[in-house]
Amino acid sequence: MVHGIRSVTGYHGNQIGRYETLMDMRLSNGAPALINPTFWRHENARYLYTNVALAEPAFRLMVGPVRNSAGSTVYLYRLPGDNPYAWVAPAIAKAPDSDAEAAVLDPRFDPARIAVFDTAANVRPNSGTTPPEPLPITANTTSFGPGRADLTLSAPAPAGSALVVSENYFPGWQATVDGKGADTYRADYNLIGIPLPAGAKAITLRYHDPAVTTGRLITIVALLIAIAAWGAGLAAQRRPNVA
Repeated sequence: MVHGIRSVTGYHGNQIGRYETLMDMRLSNGAPALINPTFWRHENARYLYTNVALAEPAFRLMVGPVRNSAGSTVYLYRLPGDNPYAWVAPAIAKAPDSDAEAAVLDPRFDPARIAVFDTAANVRPNSGTTPPEPLPITANTTSFGPGRADLTLSAPAPAGSALVVSENYFPGWQATVDGKGADTYRADYNLIGIPLPAGAKAITLRYHDPAVTTGRLITIVALLIAIAAWGAGLAAQRRPNVA
């Protein structure tokens, strides 16, 4: 994190519960979801940093063996698959959490064909019985940083499609599509889903939580009061005593 690199592991005091649940799940063979290529695709994982040499041919060695700052021998591998930060799904479905949770780690589930939205989302699901084929549209990230992302689609989005962003959904994420306000919902269990109107090309995401603004204001006011109290105490100490 100190280098601005997104990581799927580690601990944060405010880590999203849904992400924690997904990462800790076990597959049908007992293996942790963390080593599942479907999880890597879901969470935009592209590289593996490890202190163990791997013989898996699907992992391409990028760097190593080298020693890190702690003196340990480490390797950097490129994981298989494209695993994009965002993609356009041509169809939308609505499902309860239990179904969405199971789907996103199922190798048969193709997130490029259908986006699974929360049942509370105000979206119209696809009426077909079979998900359509993936779209020949890529979502290119033109700007990215903490609490923000700007994306441009390689072609106009069709009606009924949705942009899914591999970012943990949380109230406070706000979106615009071609400069107009757009709704954000929870999609694919823990990610951000944005229903797209026909012809959509440019999408922006910004995170704004009123609680953050309130907390910042309280901190500033408290700091000013502390400075004023310190100044008043210092002035009182310098005031000459009158006999």
